[in-house]
Amino acid sequence: MYDNLDLSLNKEQNPGTNFILSVPQFLSNVINQGVNQYGEYVTGYLDSLKVRVTENKVSIYDSSLCKYYLGDNFKTLTKGDTKRAIQKISDCLHLPFDLANVTRIDFAKNLIMQFDEKVYYPYLGQAQYYKRLEQNNGLYYNNQLRQLVFYGKEYEQKQKRQPIPELYRDRNVLRFEMRFRKQLRQQLKQPEITAGLLSDEAFYQSLVTRWKYEYNSIQKINSKMTGMKPTGSKKELTENLALFTIMEIGQPTVLNTVKEWQERGKISKKQAFDLRLYIKKLSNTSTDAKGNELINELNRKVKEATRI
Repeated sequence: MYDNLDLSLNKEQNPGTNFILSVPQFLSNVINQGVNQYGEYVTGYLDSLKVRVTENKVSIYDSSLCKYYLGDNFKTLTKGDTKRAIQKISDCLHLPFDLANVTRIDFAKNLIMQFDEKVYYPYLGQAQYYKRLEQNNGLYYNNQLRQLVFYGKEYEQKQKRQPIPELYRDRNVLRFEMRFRKQLRQQLKQPEITAGLLSDEAFYQSLVTRWKYEYNSIQKINSKMTGMKPTGSKKELTENLALFTIMEIGQPTVLNTVKEWQERGKISKKQAFDLRLYIKKLSNTSTDAKGNELINELNRKVKEATRI
């Protein structure tokens, strides 16, 4: 389930080596970029991997380890694949890259869905500690440390004019990625995270569990009110109609409207908070026995993906 990984091997992890003298000979398209705060540095490629080299550090960044090892970035890497990919880098650069620090992890899985990926986005609501942002190329949940992303993998490949593996051709491929961007040790509660740790069974399973947890933390939105319960209560009828409106308009739109009211000074911060809680509570109301078939399908696919 690994995809993009940023790796950094420091001089302390391989003493006695001047990287800028020894590493560039193994790279292609090498460019001397001049000097930055760390001294002289060059950039180049190890096959599809971007590499930056200084006297004291070798970094692999902004690249798909999956594409490097498997030939495309459509699939993802198992822990065994990852171990072999790191060994391949070590052999090519003649360096112990299993000791390299990991500074970014993208953990992902392709989900084969019944419908186009965009159909599912309106039923994925807010998530605590994240800002929800729906764009043309996917649905993003952002905070300062990490990012959750849903997007169509086939659509991405077509946009980049890259081939689609036969297994996924003409299928609805929804990809869910969990991206750790900063402070990985604190987030994953590890004293250090090296490339060698990525293939450790316990560590890998903890990421699988976290991937599922992050998905489950996103509020799921009922699609519509298919069976309004008979009621003689004006209060219950009002709540049912409010829920129906939220489902039709979309919970994110309603929450954004409340936020706009607060920012314009039309309601207080406390009133906005109470309204948000009320809207989220209504959105969780069970409306029929079958529930939302789209979310049920997505829940099932995520559950299946974690059975490894």
